[in-house]
Amino acid sequence: MRKFFILFCFPVLFGSCVVQAPKYTHVEQVLALKLGMSKEEVSKALGIPPYDIKSLNDTAEVLIYKYRVTDRKTVPLFKKETNGIKATGAYVDLLVTYDKTGIMTALETCSKCSNTEEKTTKLDIDKVITLITVTVPALLVYLGITLQ
Repeated sequence: MRKFFILFCFPVLFGSCVVQAPKYTHVEQVLALKLGMSKEEVSKALGIPPYDIKSLNDTAEVLIYKYRVTDRKTVPLFKKETNGIKATGAYVDLLVTYDKTGIMTALETCSKCSNTEEKTTKLDIDKVITLITVTVPALLVYLGITLQ
């Protein structure tokens, strides 16, 4: 019975903490890019491979990379340029155009191009408390009945 609890209930309780998100980089790495870099240099500078292909033809290829902007959280009454704490912002598409030799010829960002969102099941503390307060007593009653 304990093996059942460990193998079934433990993953159910903590399985909702899993987040599925694309690999992304940060603005600092995007700002380090220079025109004339090769695909390998761009991927190395960003620290990630391309996310997708936007277009591919005989003369050029446009690859999509993902990066996240940095926002700040602050209390609305105290909005100033320097206060608040850093927070991870939205995903932004980085469109990198390469010529047929693999050299970067253009760099463009687009925050409205796609609606990439984390597929997440955030841990809702109210649901966890409800699950614990309902499941644990029922489990204890069941274990108490089977042990006697």
